[in-house]
Amino acid sequence: MNAVTPSMRIAMNDLKLDSLYVVYPGLHRYKLADGIEAVPLWAMLPGDLA
Repeated sequence: MNAVTPSMRIAMNDLKLDSLYVVYPGLHRYKLADGIEAVPLWAMLPGDLA
């Protein structure tokens, strides 16, 4: 995933979010845009499962 979608921007605006995290099955964490970041699934798991 490399693109910010209109629905991401709408969600941020409607929900008044400061940050939006897109969880994906990859290996690396990276910034998509200001306040929007792609985060790998493993980074969301508790320490003993990651």
